[in-house]
Amino acid sequence: MQDQSHRADVGPRPVTAKSAPAAEESARTTEASLPDDVICIVPVRNVVLFPGIVMPLSLGRAKSIAAAQEAARGERPIGVLLQRVAEADDPAPEQLYEVGTLAGILRYVTAPDGNHHIVCQGQQRFRVRDFVPGYPFLAARIERIDEPEAQTPEIEARLFALKERAMEALQLLPQVPPELINAVQSAASPSIGADLVSSFMDLKVEEKQEILETVDIRRRLDRVLELLRHRIEVLKISRDIGQQTKDAVEGRQREYILREQMKAIQKELG
Repeated sequence: MQDQSHRADVGPRPVTAKSAPAAEESARTTEASLPDDVICIVPVRNVVLFPGIVMPLSLGRAKSIAAAQEAARGERPIGVLLQRVAEADDPAPEQLYEVGTLAGILRYVTAPDGNHHIVCQGQQRFRVRDFVPGYPFLAARIERIDEPEAQTPEIEARLFALKERAMEALQLLPQVPPELINAVQSAASPSIGADLVSSFMDLKVEEKQEILETVDIRRRLDRVLELLRHRIEVLKISRDIGQQTKDAVEGRQREYILREQMKAIQKELG
């Protein structure tokens, strides 16, 4: 089952999940043994979480549920890692990317149907150093990746261009939330701006993972701008095709109405 969803509610504080007794016992067992430098890993399919982004996830696998419960119980972040092999139901470490995002759990909900959902917020990039065996979930030692925030004129110019392009793209999309427009316009940090735009762009998951792995902020901004320019071209072509189709349909409808009117007139005139 895919570990992602867009149905969950965003809440201001974590909510304790209704855990099964076995899961609670597992959590108590790992409490004393999970070292401070080891985090719980939640593998995901077809979704990349960026720092600063709030995202709901549905947990369908026992290991993912155990990892999220352990992190929520200990008020620790989880590590969200994209699967290299999306079809794997129980992915091995080599089937996961090495770079992911640390995320705090804002809310944990067990639905009445027994499904588990979390709402998490990306905090920081990380790189896996090694996986640690012996837990009922995937666990790994990690290296946190600090964000470079060099504010040079070149970086500022790229951020300005990114905002302009992003607003152009948003104007081509239907029903854009005002909150997203405000977030793009107010992004003061180059890294936040690049990650925010990457999160809402309709990109291949491999392209989003590539951006996540790009630590150098200048290269990251250049890559996002390149992908954004291509996406704007696609949106414009799609809009033009839609308008042409609409005009053609309206033209055929007018022709049909005129033909029917002519038939009625000819009938009246005998």
